[in-house]
Amino acid sequence: MRTPPALPRPLVGVPFTLSQAQRHGVDALRLRAGDIHHPFHGVNLSYGPGELQELCRAYLRVMPMHAFFSHTTAAELLGIPLPADAPRRPLHVSVLSPRTAPHGRGVTGHSLRAIEGMDVSGLPVSMPAHVWCQLSGMLGPSDLVAAGDHLVGARNRPPIVTIDQLAETSARVRRTKGGKARAWALSRIRFGTDSRPESLLRLFLDELGIAGLRVNEPVLVADGRVLHPDLALPDRRIAFEYDGDGHRVERRQWFLDIKRHDLLVAAGWRVLRVTADDLFADRSAFVERLQRFAPNLGIATPKTEIWRKS
Repeated sequence: MRTPPALPRPLVGVPFTLSQAQRHGVDALRLRAGDIHHPFHGVNLSYGPGELQELCRAYLRVMPMHAFFSHTTAAELLGIPLPADAPRRPLHVSVLSPRTAPHGRGVTGHSLRAIEGMDVSGLPVSMPAHVWCQLSGMLGPSDLVAAGDHLVGARNRPPIVTIDQLAETSARVRRTKGGKARAWALSRIRFGTDSRPESLLRLFLDELGIAGLRVNEPVLVADGRVLHPDLALPDRRIAFEYDGDGHRVERRQWFLDIKRHDLLVAAGWRVLRVTADDLFADRSAFVERLQRFAPNLGIATPKTEIWRKS
């Protein structure tokens, strides 16, 4: 098999169209060689795109005017946490109705009654409040809360939108899919949550009938230090701490967690450490452990499974 001729330097490492290739003396036959990738109709690459941003930049070559990356694609670009089983491909691209939705290989298009956009690292992306509403037709209600928690910010993460902005945008698109999920989620979004599992843990504890949970409530401990448990019942001096894999495999984080636990206990708090296994694998065992830990909380049997897989 003959080795195809090298591409001209201006076409190497960048997305290009057929017309651009022809201007550099490259014909359509050369573009059918095995070393050329075609993620979208009319887009050619001399490399296989890896990261989402690379794929989105490639699509810019043929992206319609006034179109925006939307839905789960926009969520990824904005850093909104998604469940592991949420489809990442094809790309979601939206336009304002009555414009025709984009279509073709590698793309799912939408023509929406309301959409606004912003620039994210040079990419046209749907506004965060609109993205949250778009996700309401794709995610379970608990993950919609987790997405909202991320957007409204935390101590170490500035807010991207306010809950009022989410509510206002939801009202504008009230007749679209996911309206009930949005209404359910809006009353449960909280500022201060640091991760998706912490959001899901709060919702699960709430469904068990544990009222009064505070997110990252400041707690004064020894030497005037202030700690912020993931979730707390201040009147009962009970804290819930979610330990993800990073807490297990990172040596420094592991030592910090031990010291943090000891400081809270010394200050008169009881601390229940929760893992991914508790939340996603064996919830019934977790409920039993919780009942033993705090028998006076009056824990109820959960009515529905509103959480999703990690």
